[in-house]
Amino acid sequence: MVSLVCIAFGCDTDEAEFPEVVTYDAQQIGRTSVVLEAEIMETGSIRPIQYGFLWGTQSGLNLFNAQEKLDLGSADGMRKFSIKLDDLAPGTNYFVRSYAAHPDYSRIFYGNEIVFSTLN
Repeated sequence: MVSLVCIAFGCDTDEAEFPEVVTYDAQQIGRTSVVLEAEIMETGSIRPIQYGFLWGTQSGLNLFNAQEKLDLGSADGMRKFSIKLDDLAPGTNYFVRSYAAHPDYSRIFYGNEIVFSTLN
């Protein structure tokens, strides 16, 4: 009976295989602070999914080389998230990347990397 329902009404098979995370441009950039925003667009088959931000003064960020990391916990679905960072150095370029991962971090999926400069 289930297959007849799928044929008659169509089944949703559009779920992504892997998580998709987008890092948005930095907001409210100050001398020593910034607001970071990102969004989990798809979770794929991972539920719950760990997520957070990485940042530092070097590009090519990942969980192993980032100077700073903030794990924001886990989510069961798509969501937007943001944080405010304080205590940044004035007049400094920072690279930022969001991430999503399996709960045990066995597989990590990264958002795009952005760059911003704090004010002098």
